[in-house]
Amino acid sequence: MALSAAQTAEAKARAIEYLEYSTYSLSLMLGVDLADVSGSWTIPVAADHDEFNAHDCLKKQVVVLTALKA
Repeated sequence: MALSAAQTAEAKARAIEYLEYSTYSLSLMLGVDLADVSGSWTIPVAADHDEFNAHDCLKKQVVVLTALKA
């Protein structure tokens, strides 16, 4: 069963709202300026660092959020 246009729009709006909150919170926890994060952003920690996965997640979330807003 396909979603209606209204359901799709509501799902997109909720996804954007969640990602805005999530990226903001994660950037605060990591001490990263969210304005600096993009798809080409270089993660500031080594791949074996404990926070690497969190930085990678932030980068991926920002890419998806940007795509949803486009």
